[in-house]
Amino acid sequence: MGEQPVNAEETPPQTTQAGKGTRRKVIMGMSIALVALLLIAGSSGGLYAWRFLKAADSLTIDDVDFSQVPDGIYAGSYSVFHVKAAVEVGVEGGSITAIELTDSGRMAEETQQEVTAIFDEVVSTQSLDVDITSGASVSKKVSLKAVEEALSSGD
Repeated sequence: MGEQPVNAEETPPQTTQAGKGTRRKVIMGMSIALVALLLIAGSSGGLYAWRFLKAADSLTIDDVDFSQVPDGIYAGSYSVFHVKAAVEVGVEGGSITAIELTDSGRMAEETQQEVTAIFDEVVSTQSLDVDITSGASVSKKVSLKAVEEALSSGD
């Protein structure tokens, strides 16, 4: 009598020792590559943050003699990495009459409101030397620097 043919679906697949070793090597290689990629990405992000904070800390706002700025509306902008601000500054009779934030980039709505309040203080004190230390942010400093740039272009 003849032998019954073996059905391939019923027979469990044979796993060789060599097959297990190859699979382990592939998984180990992929794990090492993933760890290396994460280390490189983390280092790049850390370097970016360090350079950003260093640039923000070194940002200074110089006072401008408004009496030397002719009447008119002056545009200025400034950016530090991804933080940017563009403004229009109105000057009449040697005094700042208005400051408008024309481009705030990705600035949060709350920060835009705080910047507007700082601009109001600049207009009332007629000075760029306003207190922004409480809750100081790079956005506020960049916005004031944009005002300085606008007024510096006018004198």
